[in-house]
Amino acid sequence: MSQHKDHFTPRMFHRLLAPSLAYSLGLAFAAMADAIVIGWQMGVTGLAALCFSLPLHTMLLAFVHGLGLGGSTRYARLLAEGKPAQATDCFNRVLQAGLAVSVLLAALVNLFPQAILELLGTTPADGTLYTAAKGYLCLIASGAPLFLLKYVLNDFLRSDDNRRLATRGSLYGNAIRIALDLVLVPGLGMGTAGAAGATLIGLSVSVLCYMPALFAKDRTLHLAAARPNPRETLSCLKSGLPGAAPYLYRMVFFLLANHLLLRLEGENGVAIFAVVQSTAYLILYIYIGAAKAAQPLFRTFYGEKNLPAARRALAFALRWGLYAGSTAAALIFLFPGLICSAFGLHEEALHYLGAPALRLYALSSIGAGVSMVLHTYYRSIHEEQNAFIITLLRNFVILLPCTVFFATSLPQFWWLYPVTELLSLLLLFVWRCLTGRERLFDAARVYSLTMHGSSREFTAMAGGIAAFCDRWQAAPRQRYFVSMAAAETCSAFLEQAPGHIAEIQVTLVALEGGDFELHIRDNTDFFDSFSAQADRLGGKGTLDIEAVGMQVIRQQAKEFSYRQYESFSTLVVRI
Repeated sequence: MSQHKDHFTPRMFHRLLAPSLAYSLGLAFAAMADAIVIGWQMGVTGLAALCFSLPLHTMLLAFVHGLGLGGSTRYARLLAEGKPAQATDCFNRVLQAGLAVSVLLAALVNLFPQAILELLGTTPADGTLYTAAKGYLCLIASGAPLFLLKYVLNDFLRSDDNRRLATRGSLYGNAIRIALDLVLVPGLGMGTAGAAGATLIGLSVSVLCYMPALFAKDRTLHLAAARPNPRETLSCLKSGLPGAAPYLYRMVFFLLANHLLLRLEGENGVAIFAVVQSTAYLILYIYIGAAKAAQPLFRTFYGEKNLPAARRALAFALRWGLYAGSTAAALIFLFPGLICSAFGLHEEALHYLGAPALRLYALSSIGAGVSMVLHTYYRSIHEEQNAFIITLLRNFVILLPCTVFFATSLPQFWWLYPVTELLSLLLLFVWRCLTGRERLFDAARVYSLTMHGSSREFTAMAGGIAAFCDRWQAAPRQRYFVSMAAAETCSAFLEQAPGHIAEIQVTLVALEGGDFELHIRDNTDFFDSFSAQADRLGGKGTLDIEAVGMQVIRQQAKEFSYRQYESFSTLVVRI
């Protein structure tokens, strides 16, 4: 049951969109930097060498993302359960185990580079290609501990409510990496070794940014001695597997594609593949930015049982992702030769090979972007099965057979991208039709109202809440305090925020256990009605009846919380 137009969802989304897109594009350019500078200095050979390292690089990312995601989730849960000492131990055990495994991986690659490179697709007989691939791979593998520190610390800092430091460290590291790519590769002519060195220095900068937070003894997240607990660490890695799975699927895809392309067109085919994969970052990170902007809204509205608002946030993410992503895809489709030249492939023959690849990928990127936004949405509202289906279809079940099926010629090979994305969305639609739309909660149990402070709206709210409580058989005491909480809080906001254009969103949920949960959001980032009324209650002079009423509500509430987020204040009361 909902009344009045929702103005909060678009405003909250648009405030999050610009910084999220800027951050995502920064990550995209950082991911593209190696291929651009190596292509300009070494051409086809350098791009092919870079592509041969992708399977190992992706396997490393799967490990660090899985461990970081699983460990930080456990850390956050321990904090929520009031166990800070155990949370600190969890962090340090994950760090110890991760460093041990990453050091072992670095040693193995540097001890047996030839065997690993032969598995990846190149042998000493390839001459310069093998040498370039070996230089890049061994340096990247040597930096495995830095990858571990950067990504695991980033995840834990976010779980420790230190998102700004996590974001700032990542941005500084990426900026340094891009700058050093330009200095070391085209400037000093260091080739693939220079690109790998720039990557490792960028990771080091991020880690150095994070380190001061780990020595603050007054925070739960800090370095401390902890007895190893392999069972706990394996449990963290297991719980992080859903986040690591896409990287593992991609690792298999890269390994298979490299071998097939080498057979079809030699290092030219692998080099074009490197250009396509690098260009993909530019488009896909646009959709990721739109999805990340909406993700906090998905979670917030899910917590409020406000599924229509969550779907409106999804519509905004899809709309803006498609606007920006389709624009980028159109430019790539229209000017594939310029894209090839941007990666150092200037020959007409290479443009001829690269044009169909880039155009077909540009067409497929729309489906890929929609799938990525839907994946974020489903995970945020705890429809994990649907999110898993998307990942499994487009990264493994459909992608790998299409890769083999279309490997008859180089022009035919690139059809795997649009076919994979189209079939993935079609099968997802069929899956949803067969399983039925999940009802996360009964929409009839939710009453929502947006108002601007008129007496008519207050009357409508009072009547609507009373009718809703009666419908769900609220006890007289519950009905009284729910109505009182809504009326007093909204009145206090209007009185204590003079000169501000008032807008209040009220959501009331009838929970399964018989409790009622009231969510009140206003369009300020400075007002806490309970604190304001408490100040008035504590003052001298005449007794403030409204302040007494607010304190009574707080005492009667089973749960009470207030927070400020993205220029909006949100109050939650459970009665």
